[in-house]
Amino acid sequence: MPSLIVSNPAAFRDALLCQAVPSSMDSTYGSVLRVLLYYVWRGCTLARTSALSGKAPAPNALIALSAYKALLPIVQLIRFGYHADAVILTRALMERIAIVGYLAQDRKLIPKFFKGGATSYREALAWAKRESLQNWMVLYGILTDVAHSRLQGIAGHVFDATPIGQAFREPTTPASKPPEDMAAELLALAVYALMALDPVAFSIINEETAMPVPGDPSIVSSLGLDDAKAFQAFLQSLAQKYGAHATTLTRGPAA
Repeated sequence: MPSLIVSNPAAFRDALLCQAVPSSMDSTYGSVLRVLLYYVWRGCTLARTSALSGKAPAPNALIALSAYKALLPIVQLIRFGYHADAVILTRALMERIAIVGYLAQDRKLIPKFFKGGATSYREALAWAKRESLQNWMVLYGILTDVAHSRLQGIAGHVFDATPIGQAFREPTTPASKPPEDMAAELLALAVYALMALDPVAFSIINEETAMPVPGDPSIVSSLGLDDAKAFQAFLQSLAQKYGAHATTLTRGPAA
């Protein structure tokens, strides 16, 4: 199975999706999930092969690989409607990506990092604020409010698309309406995280040919034209909904 997962994106995807029964997310956002998992597979594969081929030191590859693997539980939580938990793990992923970028910028810190030397989250987040994608700290702040027991986080499960979440949202008056489904926004956050991760991960493993998310032209041959078009339409719908703040998501190969 490990060799199949590394060499075949479909095997990688199916190994994750078959761990539990399909959810409604699989039909509503199936194309988006497949594209996301393709990019996670690609990142894991590039990191692993960079170490096996001697292209990059093993510690560098492990740093990149761990960040890509951290997306997998987030994808599963989104699939099953545990939105609050997905938010908490996405915040942790953003911190991990900041550390990858910080270490990629100053590689002499990597041996110290693997020996248990303290890595300053403050310095890593300062790096992300300066060097990563637009609105990084705004999004990180929003996720922090949910992750910690502040006003937004006290009843975090109100966000969940589960029976518990629906019980929290039970209308108290005829005019009450539940909040909109958060699945699309959380999937967009996963795309955003991949867009932030790819450039720094490619840097730390010395990968010079792969194109960061969502610019991989091989996505059509790997998944098919329908998935590529559906993914592009998903990103365009976000840009229309949120305006200029989401337009960076829509760049990529024409479907």
